[in-house]
Amino acid sequence: MEELSPPSAAGIRALADLCLRSGVESLEAAHQGWSVRLNLDLRAAPNPRGGSTPTESAPAAGPATQFSQWVGVFHRAAEQGAEPLAREGKQVREGDIVGVIIAMQLQSDVRAERDGVIGRFLVEDGGAVEYGQPLLDIG
Repeated sequence: MEELSPPSAAGIRALADLCLRSGVESLEAAHQGWSVRLNLDLRAAPNPRGGSTPTESAPAAGPATQFSQWVGVFHRAAEQGAEPLAREGKQVREGDIVGVIIAMQLQSDVRAERDGVIGRFLVEDGGAVEYGQPLLDIG
């Protein structure tokens, strides 16, 4: 069996985020000499946008910034060497996959939150992202 290395701090944050989004309050995992225990207060989950933003309070007029819902590494393609899922200047519809974020070997789709045209990506392909970090503009 392949030996697993202990999770990184970013990996643990990603796991905590996954637990928060899934409604899991407590999780414990151990493997070959390391362990991690998470006890989360789901009522204290932070708002990744830090309050009201124009995309929440105004109709879809003008460009809107889309924020990361996960911690991990952002990729424009679903697999290494594949064509990007979206490009700047491309028309997208709400729900279209525009990228992926990978954390601890888990892949989460980044879906357009509105119809529009991708103005620009705010994160480099292969760049680390944090929860609530701006990812792209859709106009």
